[in-house]
Amino acid sequence: LHLLELDIESLRQNLVTDLDSQRYLDLLERLVEAAHSPATIGGAEQPASTALPPLATTPWRRLRAAVRRLQVIPTDAELHRIRILAKRARYAAEAVAPVAGPDAASFAKAAARLQTVLGEHQDSVTAQAWLRAAKVTGRRAFVAGELIALERIAAADARAAWPQAWQSLDRKKLRDWMSSAAGR
Repeated sequence: LHLLELDIESLRQNLVTDLDSQRYLDLLERLVEAAHSPATIGGAEQPASTALPPLATTPWRRLRAAVRRLQVIPTDAELHRIRILAKRARYAAEAVAPVAGPDAASFAKAAARLQTVLGEHQDSVTAQAWLRAAKVTGRRAFVAGELIALERIAAADARAAWPQAWQSLDRKKLRDWMSSAAGR
């Protein structure tokens, strides 16, 4: 636990430093300016039900393309990247669901399942790396080894589950709302 406390303190100090930086203050100023005079894109006069759903297609296409580029046995880093892209596709669908309808919400739910499975994998990979870096000896080394073994099992389970979660998301029926909205 001492190592975790040191990590937390170091991260807290980094956060405080970043929040005190000129870069952060500049960002806040830009956000306030944007809120006072938001920029609009072409088609802003269209109804939300027409203009918004197509915006969810880009995150989906990026996710699908990344999955298609995966190696037969993806690396941990590749699975983490897929998780990030799944999260973006999910959030895009959730954002437009109020105007796109229940099909967008169903898509978001399936994306959330994929994100959860891949999140479990990433958590396990991260825990294993942290335990290996702990440099403990004696009984603690034995316990760390046991924990690593358990995390390996968890990672393997998630690795085995992610293709099914992907197949559940990558169904035309789940994304018909994207193309039907684009045709409005």
